Amino acid sequence: MLKPLVQAWLLVCGLLLTLLSHAGNTITAAVDEDIIADYQLFIGERDPIAIDYFGGPGARRDVIEIVLLQQALHLGGFNGKVVLRPENSYLRILKLLTDGQVPISAALMWREDIKPYSEHLFKTKALVKEGEFIAGVYTRANNQLALNATTREKMSKLTAASNDHWKPDVAALKSLGIERIHYSTYWVQIVRMVVAGRADVTLAPFQSNPAMKVQVDNLELVPIPGVKVALPGSRHWPVSKKHPQGQEIFTALEKGIAILEQKNIIQRAYEQCGFFHEAVKSWKLLNPPANKTPPTAKN
Repeated sequence: MLKPLVQAWLLVCGLLLTLLSHAGNTITAAVDEDIIADYQLFIGERDPIAIDYFGGPGARRDVIEIVLLQQALHLGGFNGKVVLRPENSYLRILKLLTDGQVPISAALMWREDIKPYSEHLFKTKALVKEGEFIAGVYTRANNQLALNATTREKMSKLTAASNDHWKPDVAALKSLGIERIHYSTYWVQIVRMVVAGRADVTLAPFQSNPAMKVQVDNLELVPIPGVKVALPGSRHWPVSKKHPQGQEIFTALEKGIAILEQKNIIQRAYEQCGFFHEAVKSWKLLNPPANKTPPTAKN
């Protein structure tokens, strides 16, 4: 007699969980697994919705975008929880989104990477607009050849490490005349290649720590002083059209992003985490757009 009752109870519980899931109380957001440790370091015990200062330990662009995602959803009317799902590649996350297995990427993606999947993905308003993504050219601290490469001519003699799926990074490196590029799928492996001397440089956003160092595990890279690089394109959150929560999430984000912009929170967040870095405003842009004045306001 008990067995049918237990089965009935389990069925009811399963239906309730399904209803809760479809009610939108929880959103699963896929993100590269190497970002999560820094996110947890940055957040600590705090409520991400309440954060109003975006600097400090763990703060970097990818981490801050997870915080901005949750704040935008909240301001847009979504009052549930965001659960991070660790993944190990950019393409894997795009595949999950287009298949409808997860509703959203926690990190922004490039417009050109989203565009081929427009039938399957919504694209939110840009948080990083065209011309705003300014990166440092990073090397190991004892690579004097790279540290002295402050012109395109000198830069063209270097080797680089990147991910061949990061099209704007690769385009920016090639705009510097760098043709010898070694590729890896994972960010930590790219950093290791530069630290080990298998490549001279890689591109990375400027960091908020005093020396603007990139720090991954026990590895460190430093920016070549005095120079910076513009990456082409804008960055957006891709949202799955196939996922049951996709339309709800997209609608909330569009509203929330507009409110964040009105309050100047996006600009302030990127400044405080070091992405829009005050210290590099006067640094030379090595690849300015043709026939245009190099952007300086947010660098």
